[in-house]
Amino acid sequence: MSASVLAQYLRPGDHIVVGQATSEPVGLVAALFDLAQRLDGLQVFCGFSLNAAWKDQVPDALRVTTYCGLGAIGALVARSRARVIPFSMSQLSSALSARTLKVDVVLLQVSPADSDGYHSLGFTADYVWEAAQVARIVIVEVNARVPMTRSTCRLHKSQLVAAIESDTPLPELPAEPIGEIQTRVAREVAKLVPDGATLQLGIGKLADAVADALKDRRGLRIRSGMVGDWFPALVAAGAIDETTQGACLASLAVGSASLYDSLSRDGLLGFALPAQLVVPIADSPFMAINSGIEVDLRGQVNAEFLGERYIGAASGQPDYFRAARRSSGGLAILAMPSSNERGDKSRIVPRIASSYVTSAQSDVDVIVTEHGIADIRATDFDERQRRIAAIANPRARDALRQPDPKRS
Repeated sequence: MSASVLAQYLRPGDHIVVGQATSEPVGLVAALFDLAQRLDGLQVFCGFSLNAAWKDQVPDALRVTTYCGLGAIGALVARSRARVIPFSMSQLSSALSARTLKVDVVLLQVSPADSDGYHSLGFTADYVWEAAQVARIVIVEVNARVPMTRSTCRLHKSQLVAAIESDTPLPELPAEPIGEIQTRVAREVAKLVPDGATLQLGIGKLADAVADALKDRRGLRIRSGMVGDWFPALVAAGAIDETTQGACLASLAVGSASLYDSLSRDGLLGFALPAQLVVPIADSPFMAINSGIEVDLRGQVNAEFLGERYIGAASGQPDYFRAARRSSGGLAILAMPSSNERGDKSRIVPRIASSYVTSAQSDVDVIVTEHGIADIRATDFDERQRRIAAIANPRARDALRQPDPKRS
């Protein structure tokens, strides 16, 4: 679709929501960038993107907003070219449904329509769905490579104002090599996860390592905002519950072509909105496993800021941690290496600046590093300090065990 055709539907000052990850329509985004130079006041909201065009092709006239500092959008955030609204996933969905976050136009990528005229959102069921329900217009890129998947989030052709066709390869996220530290952290996490548990994990090399450490489990169920290549690996290992209907649900699948090829309308993994993923399953303890940039001696987690740079996201961490704590036998697990990549800075710190807290001290049950497990449930601040300091890098422990002068 050329910018001239897109111009038939967009108005000056429109607020546009773009699908993220594999639901981002790269052709429509390119047309939007072209049009924004000639149509005043366009504003766009985009989340996690694997489209390199966001790094260096965004026109100055286009105002960009996001909820994260991840992927290609992170480059804009680093240059102060994108505003960050630190939404959790539940907050973002609510803001769109209530129109607190304005949306006039939705641009997204979908599958070809089925015989009943419904398009699948493929490997996505997230905030773009709420946006599509309240937008003035929905414009889609129908990509022959997007399959029908198991999901209630389907758009009928009658809901669409305009559609173009494409055959663009789906964006892939290459797996990072798992290091020794991630393997050691994962082994400690695995000690906490029983057979039959419900797992929330995410993506990245630590998530891959944890999944690898869980291949000998049986009957695992999935409720995860993001799923990566670890999912088919767990299926192949026999670790996933393949008999219970609806045992495995996610909001996003992001990874390699082999991951995408393994998912289908009749497959084990279905796609559901974030609100549906934080409802605990009876008789299946919810294990919410998330990471962070740093954690302090009170159990507060920063998963968003590296110094003054916004590089992460609140995402679903607060929602999943609270879901785990509502679950019988569930655990809110923070898993992370004790030090940075170079090993010269502790990721366990005395105190996180209050403005950088992603998950509150009351939302974390267990903290795991390569040096062990700190169970901080039902502990006062002094006991928390002792337990958390004990799993820090040995070189940092003495300093972390010093009394906090602010509580003296």
